[in-house]
Amino acid sequence: MQLILQDIPFILLCEKATYREDSCTLILSDLHLGKAAHFRKAGIYMPPDSALKDYAHLRLLIHKMQPEQVYILGDLFHSEHNNEWDLFAATIKAFPEIRFVLVLGNHDILKHHHYEELNITLVENSLTEGNIIYSHAPLKEVPEGFTNIAGHIHPGVRLVGIADQSLTLPCFYLHNNCLLLPAFGHLTGLQIMRNEKGARIFAVTGSKVVDVFG
Repeated sequence: MQLILQDIPFILLCEKATYREDSCTLILSDLHLGKAAHFRKAGIYMPPDSALKDYAHLRLLIHKMQPEQVYILGDLFHSEHNNEWDLFAATIKAFPEIRFVLVLGNHDILKHHHYEELNITLVENSLTEGNIIYSHAPLKEVPEGFTNIAGHIHPGVRLVGIADQSLTLPCFYLHNNCLLLPAFGHLTGLQIMRNEKGARIFAVTGSKVVDVFG
């Protein structure tokens, strides 16, 4: 599904990411890689292959979209350094022609040199390109004439049928010139978003993005 922001076309992807067509940039947020190993260290059982799903998902998405650069809007690696780092490093090294940029989030606690060794560009607060501001957490106030693209919230939507059956899905949420991205990682919860006046909500199913409110 295409969404125009500041006269720029973005494609909302069912893989829980967006693609900026004019700059060939893939944008995603909240991967929370390393979380499975983090849970195991804390004594919480996780299936042996639970860590592999997000890495495979990321590789397939990059192969599909063929971006020139990938922007990750925070919470990339949800842990101190652990044995999942090798999986992540192998994924990045598989795409040497792509520029990777990480806008640091609250869970990005790894030492910076780990990212720098993989030639990942680090951004401390926000990244502005033209009239688009990329950040991890949504800005408290978006300057007039700009659109903020952010993560952090893990937006979701609950759809209720005529017989009161319900379905909860991740979503893209556009309100007050801020587009919230769904969390890319599968080991994340959802925050159900209100259908505020003027908001647009795009539910993410396994195969498409659906404009449900807006």
